[in-house]
Amino acid sequence: MNTAYFKEFAILAETKNFWEASERLYVNQSTLSKHIKLMESELGVPLFTRTTRRVELTKYGEALLPYAQSIIRAEFEYSTLLMRIQDSEKGTLTLGSIPAMAQYNITNLLSSFRKIYPDSTVKTVEDDAKNLLHLLHTGKCELVFTRETKLSFEKNFLEDADVVRIPYIRDHLVALLPKNHRLASEQAITLRDLKDESFCFIKEDSLMYDICVNACQAANFIPEIAFTSHRLDSIIDMVSTDSHVALLMNHHLLSPKKDRYSTDRPWAAVDITPQICSQISLCYLKKQRLSASAQNFVNLCQQLCIQKDEGESPSQRL
Repeated sequence: MNTAYFKEFAILAETKNFWEASERLYVNQSTLSKHIKLMESELGVPLFTRTTRRVELTKYGEALLPYAQSIIRAEFEYSTLLMRIQDSEKGTLTLGSIPAMAQYNITNLLSSFRKIYPDSTVKTVEDDAKNLLHLLHTGKCELVFTRETKLSFEKNFLEDADVVRIPYIRDHLVALLPKNHRLASEQAITLRDLKDESFCFIKEDSLMYDICVNACQAANFIPEIAFTSHRLDSIIDMVSTDSHVALLMNHHLLSPKKDRYSTDRPWAAVDITPQICSQISLCYLKKQRLSASAQNFVNLCQQLCIQKDEGESPSQRL
C-alpha cells in the first residue's frame, strides 16, 4: 500500500470533511476519495461512514488510526535522517538559532566558520527558543543556539542527559524607556516601578513574552500590554516615538553595526533589579554522532568561548 495514503487517511479522520482534507493535502476530492476506497478495498473493511456533509470513522477506521499516525511519524523520521546523511556527505550543517543573531554575535561566528572551513555549507533556521529543541530532537537541525531562563538552564544542564549544552552568552532583562521618562536616568529599577506603564513585548507564544509576563506577575502586577511584535526595531520605535516602555534582554540592544544607533538615541536602557537572567547555549544531541561540519562548528564555538573567558573582546575573537 502507498504510504502516502496513510497521511490522507489521517487528515480525513481529523477534518471529517473531504473538501477540507483535500485542501490541506493539495489534491482534488475525487483523487482523495479514490485513494480512500483503494485502502478500504485492500484492507477489506470500511474505514469511514459517509454523509453528504461529513465523514466519520468506523470502528475499523478508529482501530487503524494510531497505526497510520505511527507510520507517518516513522516515514518523517527516516526521511529526515536520510536528508541529514546526505547533508553530512555534502558538508552541509543545518543550524537553528534564536532571533537577533547579529546582536548575539552568531552571524560573526558563522562568518568566521565559513572563512576557516570554506568547503562547508551552513543552512540557518531562525525560530523561537520554545521550538528550537524540538527541531533538534526531530532531526531538522543538527545544532541549535537556544535560550533558557537561568533556573531552567541550571536544571536542564544537570538533568537533561540527551542534550549537550555549551554555554555561549548570558544576558539579563532591561527596561527600555523613552529618553524623557522619569526613570530614564536611573542605573537600576524594580519591575514594580513600572507597574502603571503600558508595555511593548516580543510576540506572544515566545519564550521572551513568557519571561516578561512571568517577571511582572512575580512583582505582583499584571502588565498592560499595548503592543507585541517579533521585530526588535518595531518595539524600539514604539518606545522611541510613543509613551510605551519595553522589556528586552541587554544583548537585544547591542548594535550589530557601529552606526545602527547614534549616541543621541531617543531611548534609555535601565537594568532591572533583582536581575533576571537567561542563558544562550549551543546545543546538540548527545546520542547523535555529529557530522564533520557540526563538530568543526562546535570546536570553533568552544574555542571562542574560552577566549572570551580569558578576557578577549568580541572584536578580537571574531
